[in-house]
Formats: sequence, structure tokens, C-alpha cells
Amino acid sequence: MRNGPFTDLRLPACMRSVGRARRALAALVPEGDVADNGKLLVTEAVANAVEHTDSDQVRVLLDHDDAAGELVCAVRDSSTHTPVAAGAADVEAESGRGLHLIDTLADSWGYFTDSHGKWIWFSLTTAA
Repeated sequence: MRNGPFTDLRLPACMRSVGRARRALAALVPEGDVADNGKLLVTEAVANAVEHTDSDQVRVLLDHDDAAGELVCAVRDSSTHTPVAAGAADVEAESGRGLHLIDTLADSWGYFTDSHGKWIWFSLTTAA
């Protein structure tokens, strides 16, 4: 059973939605390393959903479970294509780092598909 705040956002698939997702995460998690990493990773996940799919809408689920000491974020787009980590991006490249950052900074992450598209999720440990 969940023991913390939960947020469910349905956002238009546009870059303005990245900021809305970041603000929602910031409201859910106290300032610090977890909040900073969470905001960076939700930025990458939502931006990827907006930039790399033909989705009209992006769904963002944020769950901060105080008892479990965990923040979980999941982002859904309408694509069922397997996400591909591009590897190390060139220093001059403007994109190609999203999944690499998620893989590096998240405690765990993954993806799955459902009847509406693909979910990318990650979790961060919040307990000391």
C-alpha cells in the first residue's frame, strides 16, 4: 500500500509539458539530490516522449512513497517502439543523452507497453 503523495498528469505532447512535469515532481519531493536527479530524469523522459513519438498526449505518474523510501516516475507516450539508448553522445550533440542519463542516475528503470503505448519508468531511493 502506498504511503505518500501521488500525482497523475495528462499533458499535451509539447515541450511546455516538460516544465509542468518538473514542477509537479518538485512539489512532491523535498529539495536535495533526489529532487534534483528526479527533475532531470523526468525532463529527459517527457522530452523523449514529445520529441521521438507522434503522441498527442503524454501521461506522467509520480509516486513518492515515504514508507518505502522511493520516488517512482512513469511516462507514457503512444508509441510501442522499444526505447533505444544511443550510447555516449558527442559533446556537441543536442540530444541523445536521455536514456543514458536515466540508466546512470536512476536506481532502477525499465519500460513496458500496454494498449495505449509505451511506459518508461524509473525509481530513485529517497531514504537515508
